[in-house]
Amino acid sequence: MNALKILILFLLIPGSSYAGWVIVEDSRDSYGNSLIQTTFIQDNMIRFETPSSIAIIDLNNKIITMIFSQYRVYWSGTTNDLRMNTLAIFDSELEQILIGLPEYKRKEIDSIYFSIKQQILDSTNYTSDERIVVVETDVVDTLLGYNAVMHNILVDTTIRESFWYTTEIQPYNDINIGDMISFMNQVNQGPRPNNVSNTREYLDLLKNGMLLKSVEFLYDTNKYETIVTNIREADIASEFFLPPTNYREAELSDILNLMPEENIGKSSR
Repeated sequence: MNALKILILFLLIPGSSYAGWVIVEDSRDSYGNSLIQTTFIQDNMIRFETPSSIAIIDLNNKIITMIFSQYRVYWSGTTNDLRMNTLAIFDSELEQILIGLPEYKRKEIDSIYFSIKQQILDSTNYTSDERIVVVETDVVDTLLGYNAVMHNILVDTTIRESFWYTTEIQPYNDINIGDMISFMNQVNQGPRPNNVSNTREYLDLLKNGMLLKSVEFLYDTNKYETIVTNIREADIASEFFLPPTNYREAELSDILNLMPEENIGKSSR
């Protein structure tokens, strides 16, 4: 499970004694690379932080805010704004890349960019793919004090991911999971092929419980493991879901121009 996918796993428990949730998760791959992410949820607002990024999602107003602390700037807009901004940046990059290239290379690169654009424009909430199957096993573990049942996700009969799922807590059962997935697709610049997290069966599980651990098996024998290490209820100040008052709002294209050239276009796991 990638770092962004965990965002769909948490929301308020109606009637709880606290207003929101704080969740900490640890993700790591087979090569020792690790990522700690903290997620804050309250009043249909979600903020997630890693050592290098901050993003806020306002589900009530369908607004995404991306905060760039190193430059003291932020960008804010709808998923459509994000999609159109991303397309404009891709078009600008494509124009620069095609300059001076022979015709056969121009056609090859243009075909790649067309595929990327189609992914960006795809806002499908779930996938219908008969090759993807979620299978419950009889393996039960105790994680953070909850009984969690292991499930396997199979694509063409091959296990692509195992996750441990509990129905003993339901922190996000009143959220529109399809809307949340759509938001995540935009943040990820389009869904990946065979994205099991977009299947109807997977989304139905998320409405009624919580994933406490997952192990994703990648094609290169690498694996990516995510574990929820801490979860607690807390009252969170509403201002925490706003960009800092001393930060400047900027266009995405301007923010990219601030970044070192070698970092532009790189994506995180």
